[in-house]
Amino acid sequence: MKLRDRYKLNKETKVNESCICPSCNTEFIKTNYQQAFCKSKTGTKCKDKYWNTVIPEKRNNTTRISPANARWMARQKEYREENFNPDDYEHQFCSEALGQS
Repeated sequence: MKLRDRYKLNKETKVNESCICPSCNTEFIKTNYQQAFCKSKTGTKCKDKYWNTVIPEKRNNTTRISPANARWMARQKEYREENFNPDDYEHQFCSEALGQS
């Protein structure tokens, strides 16, 4: 049975009836009318795996960086590049830092 078909069947199944998770094929008892995935794995792993597989745009998306986070990281990079002075930098394993000069 295809993932989408299994998901649709689980959504139509009544509470306290047996279902099979569309992601991991684990059998579970539906405890809530909107439940479609098992709770055998921690967090929302089965649900996330399902939606990342079914929606093509998410399939190849390996990083999830928000626009605000991307702007912050770009500002941090600019700041480091502008304020970095190699003469002020002493590597923790250089001979001077280890007291071997």
